[in-house]
Amino acid sequence: MDIEKMRKWLEITNEYKKSDFWTSVLKEKHTDELSKEVRLKPIFDIYQNEHHNFIIIEIPGVHQADLSLNLISNTHLRISGNIKPVIPLEMEIKRERVYGEFERVIELPEATQAHLLYIQIYNGLLHISYPRKVEPIRFQ
Repeated sequence: MDIEKMRKWLEITNEYKKSDFWTSVLKEKHTDELSKEVRLKPIFDIYQNEHHNFIIIEIPGVHQADLSLNLISNTHLRISGNIKPVIPLEMEIKRERVYGEFERVIELPEATQAHLLYIQIYNGLLHISYPRKVEPIRFQ
């Protein structure tokens, strides 16, 4: 969210219509407060081959100790954690990355059990795979 662009837009719109609603909102809230309200939701992809399901979730900067995975049903996986800044925020000049707690529930393409999940973190990506339960084709 670019607050400066929003303020510029407000200046232009206020020339045509006198309203101080958004101006007062922006004055009351500091930019950091507005960005904290953005809920983090890691993005993910799901793949599948004949034998396995694969889920790849982006979690840059998240350490394993700050990550939690829970199979909340046989078809829903909850991932939650905390993205912490690498350098203290007092030193920042400009920040586009968002830090803080996140949570995402992913609907799995096929049911599984927790002991079948294979989990690995590599280069800021969380790789999860589990075997498919494919029924063999029977000839009659």
